[in-house]
Amino acid sequence: MITLKIENPEIESKLKEFVKNQKQGLEDIAVEAIRQFISSFQEDELIYQKKDVTKHMHPIKTEYDEENLDDVKPYSHVNDSAKYIKELRTKRSYE
Repeated sequence: MITLKIENPEIESKLKEFVKNQKQGLEDIAVEAIRQFISSFQEDELIYQKKDVTKHMHPIKTEYDEENLDDVKPYSHVNDSAKYIKELRTKRSYE
């Protein structure tokens, strides 16, 4: 069941007249209007401005013990971190 609250009597009378001319029930027309309304959002492309990564990035500075590098050892073979991450993501997308 769909409940439609119309506070403007002029719009209400125009809607009733429209429904009578369409030879459909008010509920059918309301459902179709809602479907069109929702689908209009799905068809629209979301436009947004991308931020420049180079302006918003910052190095992470952490304190570490040079004698205990257990956290870093598994990645000691990585020379180019960006290339390494890209390869990992590509590999995962094909799995």
